[in-house]
Amino acid sequence: MSHPESLREIARFRDHIIEGGVLDAEGTHHEFVSGMHGQKLDFDIIKNEDPLYQEWITATANFIRRELPLPVAIIGVANGTNRVALDVARRFNGDVLGLVSEKDQQNSKILRLSSAAERVFGLMRPKFVVVKEDVGTTGSNSVQVATQALEAGAQHVLVLATWKRRAQLERLDEAGIDYAAMIDEPLTTYTPEECTAEGFCADGWKFIPRTT
Repeated sequence: MSHPESLREIARFRDHIIEGGVLDAEGTHHEFVSGMHGQKLDFDIIKNEDPLYQEWITATANFIRRELPLPVAIIGVANGTNRVALDVARRFNGDVLGLVSEKDQQNSKILRLSSAAERVFGLMRPKFVVVKEDVGTTGSNSVQVATQALEAGAQHVLVLATWKRRAQLERLDEAGIDYAAMIDEPLTTYTPEECTAEGFCADGWKFIPRTT
């Protein structure tokens, strides 16, 4: 990210994310799907009617305009960013398509392109597609959407995270998928053993285990 206005806008947005409680406050940490421990970023708490949601949409659209080639389509990662992909695409006044992905009915860890997205990629073979992710942790969800978009006909796919909480997203690296982040700010993450020995658990931070 090099555009001065992007830097200013994203810095303001980051501050508002913290103020809005999207990131666990100091003294609290969660267990992630991977089993790792760390401060959770929960963008799902941002309701569509909240001013912070509109700021999220505006900041994302402006980041794409300033920092990326214009995509043919923006596709969400079910279920967290489907709404964001659709609303960001609308900011381009018909020049960008908004598409969604879906969770498998039998296994919620498996994501699939919607039938509409499959048709678009197959017919148009778009040169550039953005997969919109909220938090970049390992890339295990976004890699499914990105890989399927390529298999369906997209020529180049980039995963755009709102906040990249780890320095490397290994699942995307393994698949050779490009990625970028609006907020590239790694947050400390521990294995359970590390957390007990020297991390948040050792420091007495409240631990919230994963329930689903």
